[in-house]
Amino acid sequence: MSEPTKESKPKPCCVCLDEKKVRDECLLFNGQEGGKCQDLIEKYKVCMKGYGFETR
Repeated sequence: MSEPTKESKPKPCCVCLDEKKVRDECLLFNGQEGGKCQDLIEKYKVCMKGYGFETR
């Protein structure tokens, strides 16, 4: 399986929209401290990695 070419790779703003929305809502209401949103953050990272993007 080959790497996606630059032309075929989607933009990071256009993928994982549902995961991003849920993650952002959780962070908005709970903040990053306390780890309440950690599972949602990880789901978003896994989704982005599936499209070839590395997140921190």
